[in-house]
Amino acid sequence: MNTTLSEASQAWIRIRGARHHNLQNLDVDIPKDAFVVVTGVSGSGKSTLVFDVLHAETQRRYLNTFLPSSSMALLPTFRREKPQVDSMEGLSPTIAVEQGRFPPQTRSTVGTFTDIYDFLRLLFTRLGVPTCPSCRRPIQSFTLRQMTEAILERPAGARVMLVAPLEPVPENKLPGLLASLKRDGFMRIRWENQVYSLDPLPILPRRPWYDLELVVDRVSVKPQATVRLAGSLELAARYGQGAVRAVWDSGETVTFSQLPVCDQCGYRAEAPSMALFSFFHPKGMCPHCEGTGKEPRPKLKKPVREEEEPFWAQCPPCTACGGSRLNNLALSVLIAGYSIAAVNAMTVTELTQWLTTLRPLLHEEEIVTRIRQEILPRLNALTTLGLGYLSFDRSIASLSSGETQRLRLAQQLAAPFSGAVYIFDEPSVGLHPQDMERLMGVLRDLRRRGNTVLVVEHDVSVVQAADYVVELGPGAGPEGGRLIFAGTPKELAQCAGSSTAPFLRSRAAGTSGLRRPRKGLTQFLEIHGARGHNLKNISARFPLRALTCVTGVSGSGKSSLVVETLYPALCHALGRTTMPSLPYETLRGFETLRRVLLMDQFPARRLPKSVPATYCGVFDPLRSLFAGLPESKARGYSPERFSFSNPGGRCEFCRGDGRLRVEMLLLPDFYVTCPHCEGSRYEPETLSVRFKGLSIADVLRLTVSEAATVFRHVPSIHRKLQVMEEVGLGYLPLGQPSSTLSGGESQRLKLAKELARSAPQPTLYLLDEPTTGLHPQDVARLVTFLDRLVAKGHTVIVIEHDLQLVRAADYVVDLGPGAGPEGGHIVAEGPLDAVLHRFDTPTFRALRGSTP
Repeated sequence: MNTTLSEASQAWIRIRGARHHNLQNLDVDIPKDAFVVVTGVSGSGKSTLVFDVLHAETQRRYLNTFLPSSSMALLPTFRREKPQVDSMEGLSPTIAVEQGRFPPQTRSTVGTFTDIYDFLRLLFTRLGVPTCPSCRRPIQSFTLRQMTEAILERPAGARVMLVAPLEPVPENKLPGLLASLKRDGFMRIRWENQVYSLDPLPILPRRPWYDLELVVDRVSVKPQATVRLAGSLELAARYGQGAVRAVWDSGETVTFSQLPVCDQCGYRAEAPSMALFSFFHPKGMCPHCEGTGKEPRPKLKKPVREEEEPFWAQCPPCTACGGSRLNNLALSVLIAGYSIAAVNAMTVTELTQWLTTLRPLLHEEEIVTRIRQEILPRLNALTTLGLGYLSFDRSIASLSSGETQRLRLAQQLAAPFSGAVYIFDEPSVGLHPQDMERLMGVLRDLRRRGNTVLVVEHDVSVVQAADYVVELGPGAGPEGGRLIFAGTPKELAQCAGSSTAPFLRSRAAGTSGLRRPRKGLTQFLEIHGARGHNLKNISARFPLRALTCVTGVSGSGKSSLVVETLYPALCHALGRTTMPSLPYETLRGFETLRRVLLMDQFPARRLPKSVPATYCGVFDPLRSLFAGLPESKARGYSPERFSFSNPGGRCEFCRGDGRLRVEMLLLPDFYVTCPHCEGSRYEPETLSVRFKGLSIADVLRLTVSEAATVFRHVPSIHRKLQVMEEVGLGYLPLGQPSSTLSGGESQRLKLAKELARSAPQPTLYLLDEPTTGLHPQDVARLVTFLDRLVAKGHTVIVIEHDLQLVRAADYVVDLGPGAGPEGGHIVAEGPLDAVLHRFDTPTFRALRGSTP
């Protein structure tokens, strides 16, 4: 239940005069030990307030405790910049969990991200038993005490001959060796299973080499022989280079070795080490795939298109290691019959069971106990968040955004603090309504432990569950940054100036019911026999010239069906590329389509200098415009002069970045504004050229909406900016680094780039959760834009959890019923109004609960 907060009983974080980015001299109080939501339309300044002011100032003060104020030489390099704010009081340590997909690293896995794989490496280093890669026999080294105990376990009275295997000796050195052994006091040798006396020296048949065994002693098994047996074993090990053979009267031979050597083929195993089990290290990685687990990428004559890059993750498993990523030496070390690759391939649930049932030897118990103490809390956190089906060898790049978010949350849940401020950036992103209760449980648990939970969020259900709500607005960019409301959700619902209040008052997200679907859904795109990942040989239909939503709980197979099967299959059918697809049987109904475009949530561009202006093609005409001004012509400036990527006009101190990266080794790296250009990216001479009083740096600071007004009479620029506005990016600064964009912003930026090219041909647009980062007011705008695409004859398929967008769909394909192995089925399919009350699925239950 929401609690009533009063200043008399509550500690507060007080922020005064915040002017960072678009904040308008903001004063706000945030209660401690509470669940607080900061909301508002996209671009209103929420992330600026929470991350760039509150979290950044806390980090700055923390770092400054390590740097004496007298060390003035360190100030420009290691001291964090102070946010533009007059004062901040009541600060506590902050822990930020930011939103965003993981970078598509080919080697990163669920196990490496959660650190669980590191503890598995430690477990196998300490307890692993090497086996011979060729003979598949366990290789065990013995101490002298263990050798003695093993022999004394035989029945009393059994006789054993202890021999030391000598190094092979050539024929010309045999007499000298035998004479030397005789002088050392030994009486017998063994060769080809026969014993020969050394007095006199034996004459052996001629051989190029001789594999001799030195007979050290003959002993009868009895307790009184322990001392003699131990001494003889020590002597035999000295002459046998650590190896001893026990030859019993029954004819049985047992080899003991102080070294890890195969007693059958002589293979010497390497002592297990942490590096041996790392697929990031040359010592452990498979040499064929270099630790990726995939067949190496073929050398291409043409470069891979940016949108195709994630699909190289679908390359077949490495033929050398079978996808395990490790070499044979690492795979030959076993615990209870399992290699580290087999354990790493277990799911969260399976690994929990394996660890709890593992029975180590007595002297290994303490090792296992300590490792369990580290792994089990992490496993329990993953299970609590519904990720028990994930395997630890699964690539990070293959996770859905919902799985990504819960994986980040699990890290904090595994070892929570007390008295801290936990900051979450839209934790509901990618989560099905069914998964939201788990999320609420995690946030409430953190609050119960004495923490402040501060969430930047748009989801109405999260806002309603908060103790306190702060709303910024009223608009985006320069029109935002003001405090619209601060109080309880119940009070917010009655706030007249709030953009969120109408959606709080109506669980239908501000609508009166389901939209009437379009008529004439007669042509369908069909895919049959999809069986990749967890898909269960399913067939799905998608109406053409309509808006279709693919729904289902997180991990139910939505991305596997749409992104990894349908999209590459269509690309192949339309002759665009031969990128690999997950297995399917047939594809039908694509003949009327001319193009297919995927708008996923991977970063729009990985280049460090990429910004929205460069990505959407606005920057080239902008540079040409500035180069065409009279002052530029008089100075001989070309368009390259106004590029921050090339020498000439850029600031060379920061090389056009506008900021400097500070590497902190054990702490996260961060950026500071370049002291030479003060963040402008350019040298003063370049900045002196102005258009309507604005330098090129001033233009990059403009939002898309502001720039659209400034350049309304420049068609080559205005048309592209207008499309960016239409997809809901009007608040985005033209010069914001693309690496800082959310998944939804990155996706809409890709959409704007494609639409600005003008596509009259029938196109299929595939979007993966485009509502990421959008306020309900902005979602309504996105729906209008998608409707316009359909009205122009295009087809739109959207993977989505947002009920507001789902209600606007013409057709729904619902996957489930569960996640992972329990998913992969189509549990409902058809026009939304026709199937809503026919099927009892988590998606439709959520829709029925939120629709009046």
